[in-house]
Amino acid sequence: MSGERNGYVGLIWFMAGAAIGAGLALLFAPQSGKETREKIKEFSGKVTDDIKEGYEKVSSEAKKSIDQVKNAAEKAVENVKAFVAGAKEGLKREIKAELKEADVKAPAKKKA
Repeated sequence: MSGERNGYVGLIWFMAGAAIGAGLALLFAPQSGKETREKIKEFSGKVTDDIKEGYEKVSSEAKKSIDQVKNAAEKAVENVKAFVAGAKEGLKREIKAELKEADVKAPAKKKA
């Protein structure tokens, strides 16, 4: 899980670096100010969309991971409860058997 998360974070940093590099390339390209502003506007819209898409993907994967951990924890709790209930019943049976055995071995007391 951690490796996947680091991969997505790396992807986001890569996209941010690419956006900065492309933005600088637009600023230093030989064209008019109006053309540069239009290209920056188009590019910023594309970068914004890419960042939103990347965020949604990371968010979706994080939610899946959280759901998996939650389900595993719920199953573990159920298993522990079942184990404790079984152990409790086993102890009850053992205690009852011991008590019965003690009653059989104990001599009958005579009433005076």
